[in-house]
Amino acid sequence: MQFTKGKVVIHPHHGPSTVKKIATRTIRGERTKYLTLLTHEGEISVSMPTDRAEELGIRRVMDLAGVREIFDVLMDESGTHNRIWSRRYKDYTQRLNSGDVATIAGLVRDLTRRNEERRISYGEMGVLREAHALLTAELALSLDRTAEQVEQMVESAVLNDVAPKFALAS
Repeated sequence: MQFTKGKVVIHPHHGPSTVKKIATRTIRGERTKYLTLLTHEGEISVSMPTDRAEELGIRRVMDLAGVREIFDVLMDESGTHNRIWSRRYKDYTQRLNSGDVATIAGLVRDLTRRNEERRISYGEMGVLREAHALLTAELALSLDRTAEQVEQMVESAVLNDVAPKFALAS
């Protein structure tokens, strides 16, 4: 992937981020190009070698086909959950930390439905909030919609099995 100053990319753990600068650093006598990202949420600055960015999970903002796949995941059947809280929580945090948007969408789906059936724990609610924020931020960017509009779309897909009708801005 080519990086240019001002380009918006997705960081697997921080969500949408803008390329702030690309600079060359000399470390132990070796010159390496570094990419500095500024996250949209919390304005955290993240720096990494450009040649390792994709390996670290930096990717393009999803296109319309990707958005449709995510809504298919959101409307899919929920997976089974472990009855032992510590194992269930470990699974949820692993899914959240995967950085994979489809896995995070599945996590949002499963936790949202569980919360509707029977209130989830405080820890699980924290995981749901974090997963929901990552998913909503990217979908809002992809669809050129507000976070509130996307939240309604996601909730409708998860709880009512209703696929949104949308078109990406050109």
